[in-house]
Parts: sequence; C-alpha cells; structure tokens
Amino acid sequence: MNRVHLFYKEPPSIAHLNGWRSSPHCLEDRTAAERLRDATNLLSGRSATARRTWHIVDCPGDDCGVRR
Repeated sequence: MNRVHLFYKEPPSIAHLNGWRSSPHCLEDRTAAERLRDATNLLSGRSATARRTWHIVDCPGDDCGVRR
C-alpha cells in the first residue's frame, strides 16, 4: 500500500475571498485517509461537510515534508 496525502478545499467566502485549502496530512494508505475524512466530516457538522471538497493524492515519497 502506498502513502497518500489528504486535504480539503473550501470555496470563496467572506472570510476567505480566494477560497481556502487545509494543510495536507500524510497517511499510511487510502483507507486511513478515508477514515480521517469521515471523522472530520462527522465532527464538523453538515454545513462544513457540504462546502468541502476532499482530495486524496499519492505521496511522492518517504521524505515528502508533509505532516504525518
């Protein structure tokens, strides 16, 4: 299994005129990324969940520099 990066984007709003992107997390695999996404959505509430677009992308390597 390959490590992946997980992050989300939000559309422009009054607080973030150009939209917003979360800091990525480097996780051990896609299953772990999906679990973190689902838990974050559960804790964030419906309005946050509705406006977020989640992205799971392949990690380029062991020393990618992204928070683990």
